[in-house]
Amino acid sequence: MHYGSNNLGTITGVLYRGDAETKYSKKNSPMGGLYNAVRPYDCSLIMQLPNQEEASQVMLHMIDFDPERRQVMPTVPTVNELSTFVISPQRHAAYEMMWRMMAFGGVLANTALWLYF
Repeated sequence: MHYGSNNLGTITGVLYRGDAETKYSKKNSPMGGLYNAVRPYDCSLIMQLPNQEEASQVMLHMIDFDPERRQVMPTVPTVNELSTFVISPQRHAAYEMMWRMMAFGGVLANTALWLYF
């Protein structure tokens, strides 16, 4: 939404309730400019939206539904990009090695503690 502009347009997307909040989630500090998660309430406060009640519940996540006519902005994901998650074989091998070394380090540390005490 551009203030002072009379241009109307259509935005297509999905309604997004924000990131899941758990007891381990860090709180956002909108006044300090520190954001750890997407929270519609915080965004509606900072943007001073006139529809505060509705804007604090959900956000519109813009999606490009027509792959034939891509948007100019490269950051707008397509439906296919949102529905598929691909991890490269190299990244997968790196994760496997990391977990293997962490498990080996844990066994080694436990052995050292048992032998020392």
